[in-house]
Parts: sequence; structure tokens; C-alpha cells
Amino acid sequence: MLSACSWSWFGLNSTPRAAAHPTGWLSVAPARDFPYMPARNGEVSPNRIENTAMTGIVLKDDINETVRDGIVNRLKIAGFHLDAGKRVLSGSIEKFSVDDTRSPAFWTLKMRYVVTDATTQKVVFSTTKTVKQKSPKFTSNTIAIEDTVRLNVDALIGDPGFVKAVN
Repeated sequence: MLSACSWSWFGLNSTPRAAAHPTGWLSVAPARDFPYMPARNGEVSPNRIENTAMTGIVLKDDINETVRDGIVNRLKIAGFHLDAGKRVLSGSIEKFSVDDTRSPAFWTLKMRYVVTDATTQKVVFSTTKTVKQKSPKFTSNTIAIEDTVRLNVDALIGDPGFVKAVN
């Protein structure tokens, strides 16, 4: 039998770690600076994700708030310093949709990201990232949305131009 003391090392350093990649310093703009373009264009309401099988997926919060919060969470987990910085990340949600007419469901998120110098207000980096992912048709919408945003932010983090802009 093992004594309880021998188990004490199991709990140490058990925090999950993000994949190794460069980090940087930046601030993330408020949700209003991440406009949801399909809603702005009158195609859907601000809290609705286009869905091919139904009229849409309706969230409690607006899509721009949900996506912005997901961006912040993913950047924090990845090790970016978000409390200060001479760069500000903003952007627009060009498309957020799900095609679940068949199984699996395919989620698509197209984001335009813009990094601006806080002092000069000049754009120092701009890119568009589109991710598509499949998930079980009857999965939790919350989980599918979080996963899709995470994949999109990971595509941004993997862009050497973005890393250079925030360092």
C-alpha cells in the first residue's frame, strides 16, 4: 500500500498548458468593435447564427459579444497579455453559420481581424481567417460555437504577421 504522502506530487503542476507558440501584448476592443456583418446587413438578428436546417440558432447574447468573449478567452489561454499593450485587436464577423441538414454539422466562421496602433490609430496588421469544422449534429451549440471561435483564433495566432504586430 502506498502512503498518502506519496500521492502529494500528483496534484502539483497539473494545470493545462496551451500549445507552445509566440505570445504578445495587446488589448482587445469591446464587442461593439466586432460587428456581426450579417446582422448589420439585415440578414439575421444580432443574436442569431444562420442555420441551413432551421431558421437559425438563437443565443441569449448577441453574436459579437459571444465571439469577442471567446477571442479573449482563447488569447488568455494561449498566453497573450491582454491587460496592456500599444496594439488593439478588433475586427468584424463576416460570416457565422452552421449547415446541419445532414450529420455531421459543419460550422463556418469567417473573421476579419485588425490590429491598430493605440497611439497613432494606424492599422499595423489586417487579415481574414475562415475556419470550418464539423461536429455531431446534436451537439451543444455552446460547445460548437466555442470550438469554432477557438479554431479561428488559433489560425490568427499561427499567423507570423499577427505575432510580429503584437510584439
